[in-house]
Amino acid sequence: MVSISGWGNMVNTHSNAGNVNFLGNNQLFKQFRLVGLCVLSLLGLTAINAVQAANECDSFLSCCDTGKNCRQFYLGGIVGADFGTLNKVPGNSTVVPNDSLFTAGGTVGMRYLRNDGAWRFEFEGRGREQIADRLTDSTLGFDATTAARDGWSTMVNIWRDYSIVGDIDVYAGGGIGAGGYRSVVTGFTGPIPLIESNENVSSFAWQAGGGLIYDVSNRMAIDLGYRFFALGDNQANIRVGLPPVPAGSYLTNYSASELLLTIRIYEPFRRWR
Repeated sequence: MVSISGWGNMVNTHSNAGNVNFLGNNQLFKQFRLVGLCVLSLLGLTAINAVQAANECDSFLSCCDTGKNCRQFYLGGIVGADFGTLNKVPGNSTVVPNDSLFTAGGTVGMRYLRNDGAWRFEFEGRGREQIADRLTDSTLGFDATTAARDGWSTMVNIWRDYSIVGDIDVYAGGGIGAGGYRSVVTGFTGPIPLIESNENVSSFAWQAGGGLIYDVSNRMAIDLGYRFFALGDNQANIRVGLPPVPAGSYLTNYSASELLLTIRIYEPFRRWR
């Protein structure tokens, strides 16, 4: 009996000891669980903040909002006036001087902010209205038209922005690329066609200029600028007579002083807030 009772007491004692240890471990587990929940909560908040920061700033196209030393993707729209000269060649009677025409286009680029301003690298595409002139000689009964139609240009530009005061910046820079137009010459003596040309020409293009920028916000800017734009010389084939037969070529080119208004939107695919 004693042995059985002693064994039972041992069993009970071990059972109680087990209960005591279990309760002690349970209290410790609760403490660890509380600490773990706190750590997970902090990690969760950190992750949420990181995701929000990534949504606001970090991406392949943009890594900041209003800070310095960062990059911003942008889109821009351009409208303006060209004061162009066509076929500016010494002794060329087909020159069309200082004609004003409409130009419009757009830009896609990246802005790299710096403490004193920014660098902008962009791709620009634009179209231009027809430039034309009419030449007449009543004595000979000669009537001719010289024109450049369907003008276009694609440029890669680099601009340097300098902060001046408040939301006002100045900038300067330029670009290179390609451009072209449809060179048209028609000449009649009375009703008889004497000379004709209708050739698509293209060549190296370059531009340089500067202007003022007003930063409406950290997401929008208005740019008023001046540029000198020029296309290289092209040879356009010409035909004469009736029926027309090839008769060589003539030199054609285009250059212009331009006044342009540009509106740029930075990070256009991010939500506005």
